[in-house]
Amino acid sequence: MKTRFSHKEVEKNRNEIASEIVNLSATLNLPKGTEAFISDIHGESDRFSHIMRSGAGNISKKVEELFTGRLTKSNQKKLACLIYYPSEVLKNVQNKLTDKPDLEQWQMDTFNNLIEMLRYMANKYPKKLVKESVQPKFWEIIENLLMIDTSYNSKQLYCQGLLGSIVKLGLADDFIIALCHAIQRMAIERIHILGDIYGRGLHPDRVIAYLSDHWQNFDIQWGNHDILWMGSMAGSKLCMLNLIRICARYHNLKLLNEAYDIDLTSIVKFARHSYRPLPNFEPKVDNVEEIPKEELVTDNCVQQAATIMQFKLEGQAIKRRPEFEMDDRLFLDKLSQSKRTIEIGGVKYNITNGCFQMVNPANPYQISHPEQVVLIDLINQFINSSKLNEHMWFMFDHGSMYLKHNGNLLFHSCVPVDEQGNFIKWEIDSRKYSGRDLFDYFTSVLRDAMRHPTTGDCFNSDVLWYLWSGKDSPLFGKDKMTTFERYFIDDADLQKESLNPFYKLCDKKWFVERIKDEFDLEEDSRIVIGRTPEVKAKSPLSKGKIIFVNGGRPKIQNEGGFTLLYNSFGMQIVKLSPFISLNDAVFSAEIATQRKTIERFDEQKMVTDTDFGDKIKQRIEDLCAELKD
Repeated sequence: MKTRFSHKEVEKNRNEIASEIVNLSATLNLPKGTEAFISDIHGESDRFSHIMRSGAGNISKKVEELFTGRLTKSNQKKLACLIYYPSEVLKNVQNKLTDKPDLEQWQMDTFNNLIEMLRYMANKYPKKLVKESVQPKFWEIIENLLMIDTSYNSKQLYCQGLLGSIVKLGLADDFIIALCHAIQRMAIERIHILGDIYGRGLHPDRVIAYLSDHWQNFDIQWGNHDILWMGSMAGSKLCMLNLIRICARYHNLKLLNEAYDIDLTSIVKFARHSYRPLPNFEPKVDNVEEIPKEELVTDNCVQQAATIMQFKLEGQAIKRRPEFEMDDRLFLDKLSQSKRTIEIGGVKYNITNGCFQMVNPANPYQISHPEQVVLIDLINQFINSSKLNEHMWFMFDHGSMYLKHNGNLLFHSCVPVDEQGNFIKWEIDSRKYSGRDLFDYFTSVLRDAMRHPTTGDCFNSDVLWYLWSGKDSPLFGKDKMTTFERYFIDDADLQKESLNPFYKLCDKKWFVERIKDEFDLEEDSRIVIGRTPEVKAKSPLSKGKIIFVNGGRPKIQNEGGFTLLYNSFGMQIVKLSPFISLNDAVFSAEIATQRKTIERFDEQKMVTDTDFGDKIKQRIEDLCAELKD
């Protein structure tokens, strides 16, 4: 039965549609929001939080733009620090300003500065988005303050009355915190994480929680460390062993138990019984003297146990999948009878601090019964961990192998090519995949593996491990992962991992055009890659239309890495300050030590020029059609 509406109801509906069209049309003419690109977070949640709170250096820049000539450099820095860490700074201020009138004066001055800063940040956003950034209980007050023109005396008195009441009611701290959080949210319109939320750091779970609780507009391009965790949840024992080995290497086994309820008792007992600490398996930590000796011994022994089981299962997978072309990663069958030397490529090398007592010379890749018991226990826990499932599906739902956004292409590592720049063809089941098709194929395998987790040795599990360390993996980008050589052979040439030719071809215009054509990009598109800079890199590695960024955990000692900001005026690479500690960061506004503009647009980019603008135009078109009905 058709619903009948009164004339008033029909007219009201038409007016609402017309109003929405007007508002959406106006939004198209606003400047595009700022996008930030970071990568290689590696579980360092405090550093990640610092980057996010500071808008990847964007907030300090806005403070400088707005208050130069009115606030000293020192007071600009204090204001930026307050915006980053309002709760911590407020405690410090209250300890210093013990006289009530002095504290109230500071609060009133701070209100005015923060409101002015919020108004400045809100200029490029429609009212709806500004409202979503503000704590609901303060929205009505903040809305009035944003609209007030204090050049009129009556409005100035009204503003003072509002702020004075906030102080008298004891709401000053809550109000300041709400203003700071709103500024943080509006500093960055969208955050792009180009790989490796997971890795060596202590708290990738907190990074996930931060994104889930504080941000709506973000995306993730998976890195090979991320795949280890997703693959473990899907039942890949090889991914799991690599993951456990890395956690033990960086004294981070507690993460598995405390964040994901993985009970490591079985592997700890087995490892402590079967192995003894060796210098090449000492955990990589800075504060080794502060860690109990028993924990370091456990890290050392668990790392050995996971490593040997890893090499055994890798050997099985390599023999099971000749199409992976990874025979050069088979080592256990090349050990001498004494297990003190190994022959590689016809050359004999000494083994340094070997731990091959669980390797059977007659069948070196065979898993022993005690090892099998440990593997079955652990992989079932990984598959059935509710929190791990929650976080891995979060990674999948918000992530991808690559992303095209606002005309730019984003991915973690590389598009595998040969020396001539031809896309490498990966053949499976008589079908060949290369370039964009290879990315899409791996995505489909990951999706299927996560939907149908299994503890058995299957094709999906093998492919997920290949994504971690395979020579043609788009997430790895090197010819091999020399884990065995780095642990046991003291030879720099053998330990070397060579980059895919993709990287040396990035400054070739013809090669960039080939990548653009493969992914259907426009002429002015950029390719943004989340690869960690090489140790010798002295710049943020901008090669024409290809940009490499790393804002999370750089390999360069005493460097903070780089991030990319893309706003309505252009693109800017920001060199970040080294992150020492959270306590140091609270009172240091210097997140950006250097800025380099790599592109300035001839005309300011507006919302109408973005992907979001295209969605708005489609919505306007649909609404106009409704009005005509």
